[in-house]
Amino acid sequence: MDGIKIYRGSDQIGGIVTEITKGDHRILIDLGADLPGTKNPALSDDELIKRVFAGEGDTIHTDAVLFTHYHGDHVGLRGKAPEGIPMYIGGTAKEIMETIAMRVDLLNKKLCKNAPSQMETINRMEPYWKLGSSRDFSGIKVTPLVCDHSAIDSYMFVIELNGKKILYTGDFRDHGIPGQDTFESMIKRYVGKIDVLVTEGTMISRLEETGNNPIKSEDDLGKRASEIFAEHKENVVLVSSTNLDSVMEFYHATPADKVFLCDAYQAEVMNIAIKSRSRFFDKYRYKKCIYVLCPDNNSFYMKNLEGVRNPVTKRRCFEMANEDIYLDKGFVMLARPNNNPNMAVGRFEERMKKMKDPFITYSMWTGYLEDGKAPDANIVRFLEGKNDKAHMEILHTSGHAYVETIAKLMELTNPDKIIPMHTEGRDAFTNLPQFGEYANRIWKKEDGQVYEF
Repeated sequence: MDGIKIYRGSDQIGGIVTEITKGDHRILIDLGADLPGTKNPALSDDELIKRVFAGEGDTIHTDAVLFTHYHGDHVGLRGKAPEGIPMYIGGTAKEIMETIAMRVDLLNKKLCKNAPSQMETINRMEPYWKLGSSRDFSGIKVTPLVCDHSAIDSYMFVIELNGKKILYTGDFRDHGIPGQDTFESMIKRYVGKIDVLVTEGTMISRLEETGNNPIKSEDDLGKRASEIFAEHKENVVLVSSTNLDSVMEFYHATPADKVFLCDAYQAEVMNIAIKSRSRFFDKYRYKKCIYVLCPDNNSFYMKNLEGVRNPVTKRRCFEMANEDIYLDKGFVMLARPNNNPNMAVGRFEERMKKMKDPFITYSMWTGYLEDGKAPDANIVRFLEGKNDKAHMEILHTSGHAYVETIAKLMELTNPDKIIPMHTEGRDAFTNLPQFGEYANRIWKKEDGQVYEF
């Protein structure tokens, strides 16, 4: 049966797996694990994998698994794919995953000598071929397109089979560092009129949250961050290390008289991003030295950063942080809550004890907060006693497309059929006034049902 099947994700955010089938061949898009805090998932991760690969090598052949980006709700089950199936992801995304996996593997080996290696499955992944060009998988033609998302090096796919053209969006937006300049021109140049649009709809169920947030774009975030950092001497920023657009905005918003600080992991991810994106975007360039917080001032943590120099000034881009200097001068410090079960108190919490009056910029989804939809105990603990207006400001912009952006995509591509995914607001698609013209084209079905060609 030729068609599109969403195994999981028709009516939930994250945990995505989609299948495009032609005859007895198929490609899969993403193998995502459930997000932490997912309530009543349609399928457990184990059951999902059983269903996806039940007929592998028997009734159907998987020609490839294509990953849209490196977030766990899209790549978290990659290690469950049978060996021999080609897996693809962006080259920069793979580098970032390798940096994460190296640390996770070291930690896991300390906890259990026989712990499986994350690096092994990442080594199986191949970077995408030349952008804008196509590759044929047994009659399924795929063209990957780089798109704007909170994870850099994210992809949409134009998929062609049986004379039909599909656009699979993955997670996307148009309000990040690259998005406002490239989204519309990319769709016009590489996509055009399509038959089927498979689109994420994360923000459909978060309309109130979006309406109450004055920060709409990464540019807005950077401008407000400049004001906050100028006002406060000790700035602690709670942000996902792989939300690179926001990280780079905070870096460039750091005043000239203050020190920018992060740990070695965050510094290495920044270095990968700058190396990859510096020729495209001004915000992905070195502005000032990045000072690296090394446990016990151990230079071992600097080994992957010591030789990096600014291509323009030739100065070193990374230096080991000196506590006496940054506490005296003032700083912007990227931080993470403690999620290591073997540490009673996290490294950043320990550093904060030495600060006089730190101000926290919270730049993550508000759902993780104590009164949010999916409270994160680590984040709640980190913010305890510091989450009042005098000590914290929420400064975050979504990694996902707003309703207006999805409506713009519908207008640009004029699809005959629209399939929502990665959303808790599937039923709302037909009720939103922004989608009014396309309401009768929306296909709202359950996980596992096939849209046939």
